[in-house]
Amino acid sequence: MATAPHTRPLAGQSATKIFNALRNAMSPQFQVRIPAATQGNIRRSIETIDQYPVLRDEFFNMFVQRLIGMYIKHADYDNPLRDMGVPNQMKRYGGTYEQAAVGLIEARTRDYNKEYLGDDVYGRYQIPVKNYFHALNFNHYYPVTIPADAILTAFTDEGGMSEFIAEIMDAPIKSDRNDMYLMMCQCFAEYARQGGYYRIHTADVGASTSTREDAIGMLRQIRTINDTLKATPISGMSKYNAAHWVIPWDKNDAVLFATPAVIAALDVEALAQMFNIDRAEIDYRIIPINPEQFGINGVQAILTTTDFWFKWDEIQETTNSPVNPIDNSYNIFYKHAGSITPNPLANAILFWTGEGTQESIVLPETIGATKPEFALELRKYGNAAVTPDHVDRGGIVQVVSEITVANDPTFRPIGIEYKLEGNTSQFTKLDNEGILVCGLDETADELKITAKATYIDPRTPEIDATTSTALTVPVAGEWVGGWSPALLTGLTVEIDPQSIKAGKTGKARAIAMRSTGGEQDVTAMCTWTSSADEFATVDTAGTVTGVKAGTADITATFVGGITAKKTATITA
Repeated sequence: MATAPHTRPLAGQSATKIFNALRNAMSPQFQVRIPAATQGNIRRSIETIDQYPVLRDEFFNMFVQRLIGMYIKHADYDNPLRDMGVPNQMKRYGGTYEQAAVGLIEARTRDYNKEYLGDDVYGRYQIPVKNYFHALNFNHYYPVTIPADAILTAFTDEGGMSEFIAEIMDAPIKSDRNDMYLMMCQCFAEYARQGGYYRIHTADVGASTSTREDAIGMLRQIRTINDTLKATPISGMSKYNAAHWVIPWDKNDAVLFATPAVIAALDVEALAQMFNIDRAEIDYRIIPINPEQFGINGVQAILTTTDFWFKWDEIQETTNSPVNPIDNSYNIFYKHAGSITPNPLANAILFWTGEGTQESIVLPETIGATKPEFALELRKYGNAAVTPDHVDRGGIVQVVSEITVANDPTFRPIGIEYKLEGNTSQFTKLDNEGILVCGLDETADELKITAKATYIDPRTPEIDATTSTALTVPVAGEWVGGWSPALLTGLTVEIDPQSIKAGKTGKARAIAMRSTGGEQDVTAMCTWTSSADEFATVDTAGTVTGVKAGTADITATFVGGITAKKTATITA
């Protein structure tokens, strides 16, 4: 029997130790009939097993499950990609593995002047998450037929069992490892179909006609992008993976896959001759991949991380058939089922002879903000949210505006600035999140909100901003003074005396009429203005002061924007 090249999993284990380990795992009936083996009597133990077919089948089943299974698990065959991929583990149930990635959360500004309600404290804040599902995509088995006599004979040689297992399982395990390697290589092209690499154009360094300058140029490109990835803020990493998701770059897991010709050119032309840099100083692993295995024309190298693959196994086991009664042989079936797919959340940069990813900044032709619109009204926790069409005095509503860019609908690095106009109450305010608080003493019957889009041109410090059409917000509800605009039928202004000498004062009064009947002096509740301050002025209490001979209209503005005026005559 020839010695197989791979015996490491069972190296140092004698046939006697292996036999007794299997015997200890057998049924009590087996242990009674088959004595423990020593180096001197192992042949007799084997002959006893051969006399009892039932015991022989039990022994062979345990041989396959324990010995062959252990050998397959620990056998070390050449596959440079075997330790890569996530989660790279066994999943016994279900045919699909769900992969989830959590994105970044937008920062919110704390405002000590803002009123935070129940929805702010107890509301639901969704975390941005992307989900991908990786289905079972291979289910292989590798059959091997071995005669029972060969198994029993192998035990009679002190080192024969480890050599025998290595010999019979060499082909199926190598075949499985080779298939895994080929499927992992197929993922290089599949990754492009799932969203695409970040691409960098480079010379054909692997060509026999390439020059030292080509190799040096490519090495510089690799070094540049590797350092760029390490220095880029997390928020800027979305362009480097197929999912276009924010995935940080882990330099400890970085790996460069390149064709053998490219690696040779970098070693000989660039690293050794030009920079005299040792391979150990490079902070990423370098693994050769034949050009045809990449499946991408013009590929030179791919810089990525070890989580480029999403791998999981559902079955990796050995089983056996009953003994063939004619030739007294057994069939061993090594089965391997699982999934190997490209991980769209892994950052990957393709160096190839094709076109690079376009990153030129397209400046927008026009920037604008849409007319603000009402959003869901903020309610206390437990109350249903509704979309309002006004704001109540003492109430809170939210407005929203979206940014538009004429020639690039995906362009979004712009901010919205809100502005409030027309309010008379110091307690009526609008924050930059579009939340409008209306004071209880607000006398205006409508408020105006504008949204301004801001943008910084990279060629100049700033450009003009475009302001949207304003949103008119009706004000409703009871005023703090007990009046409702709907109950008001009229407002009059009286001045006593109507003729005021220059340098003297008079008193203006505002009288409001209710729809339910009756009048009320609302002088102290009105806002007073004069149409001609050069002739007469008026203060907040309605006191009119003559300046010089002439006339001026004295106007009172009451709740709901209702106004009335009276002409004051000033004499010398």
